[in-house]
Amino acid sequence: MKTIPVNIRLFIGLSAAFPLVDFINGFLLTSGILLPVGMVYRFFFFLFLISMILLGKIIKNSFTFITFGFIAGNLMLLLLQSIWLQNPLSWIIADLSVFVKYFLWALIPYYIYQRKADFQKIDYEKMFIVISLLFTVLLLIPYGLGVGYQTYDNSNAGYKGFFFANNDTSFAFIVSITFTAKSLVQQFQAKWGWRLLFFLMLYAGNMLCLLLVGTKTGIVYGAVVSVIVLLHLLFIAHYPSLLHKIFVWLMALFWLAWVALRGISYALQMVSGTYDRMTYFYRLYDGNLVRLLSSSRSDFFQGGLEYFLNSPHPTFTLLFGQGFEYRLEHFGRLGLIEMDVFDAFFGLGFLGVCLLGIMLGYYGAVAIKKANRSLYSYLFFLILLYSFFAGHVLFSALSSTFLGLICGGIILTKKE
Repeated sequence: MKTIPVNIRLFIGLSAAFPLVDFINGFLLTSGILLPVGMVYRFFFFLFLISMILLGKIIKNSFTFITFGFIAGNLMLLLLQSIWLQNPLSWIIADLSVFVKYFLWALIPYYIYQRKADFQKIDYEKMFIVISLLFTVLLLIPYGLGVGYQTYDNSNAGYKGFFFANNDTSFAFIVSITFTAKSLVQQFQAKWGWRLLFFLMLYAGNMLCLLLVGTKTGIVYGAVVSVIVLLHLLFIAHYPSLLHKIFVWLMALFWLAWVALRGISYALQMVSGTYDRMTYFYRLYDGNLVRLLSSSRSDFFQGGLEYFLNSPHPTFTLLFGQGFEYRLEHFGRLGLIEMDVFDAFFGLGFLGVCLLGIMLGYYGAVAIKKANRSLYSYLFFLILLYSFFAGHVLFSALSSTFLGLICGGIILTKKE
């Protein structure tokens, strides 16, 4: 990396280190040490991106207009909300912290865009493998030591170690196992060696972590990816020799036999708490699958919408939203729906959703073009689905960083 500028090396280091930062932050908080390590890290990362973008070459084109318009437009919404709703300074600061996280996914790809030629000299996907490794190690070590916390409070369902946010952690492993699966398939078709063993162990670790975290979406996704990988290795992949292919078939048969005889029982034991929790809520909701599958988000949406529509400033809130801290202070739990599109609408109004739609639409239009399609394209649309149904992407620091890195990959694969 001798020819790579120092600021790009720093960017890669900051991007790859965020699992470690979140782990340390969670560990300190659970130990009663109130050091905002995560907040300081994200704020520094944010300032780094802003300064590097302003120091870089700003090209006058549609991408620049959309990105800068997205940030300026949202800051204008914040200003209007603060004045019209007469928010105190503490609420304004709290909303600014939300916007710092919200802007990460827009700033990261623009920073990469400005330095596209330099980024194309490096293996960008390696950064995701490092992130995957860190998340896996930092979840499995506490689990092996018998420390850390369950995914769901007051329940034995799932395990999240020292990563505080359940959905964020599940989201991280969904993205991680996708990149690991791609690298694993590639290594099977290359010269076999230590790299193949590494990716086999990493993939097994990713899958184990998805089972440990125990969210419905994560478990289903891990199972689907595993089936796809197995089918690809058996029927599509090209191997260095026939002997390699026979070995893969024998190992696949052995693995399927183990899963049938022992693996399923182990997996069921690991997710038994999650299953018990689901059956409990299924009975509590009188068999209402919408409430069950949405984890009560349908109820939060209904209550949050009622508060939104009954606002004392109906026209203003419809257009410009109510902000984030305002809703939490006034409506409590109903101030957060945990479905990003609706949280964006209630928080930023119709204009805020339009800004979001234009920004996401740009990346979607680039990603869907045949010449630009890649793993990043697939993950972008997968993340949009996750963001809509499970939330915790656009307004979460961890997930917003991931989304920004994925959008950066779309920019790197974009044909000029």
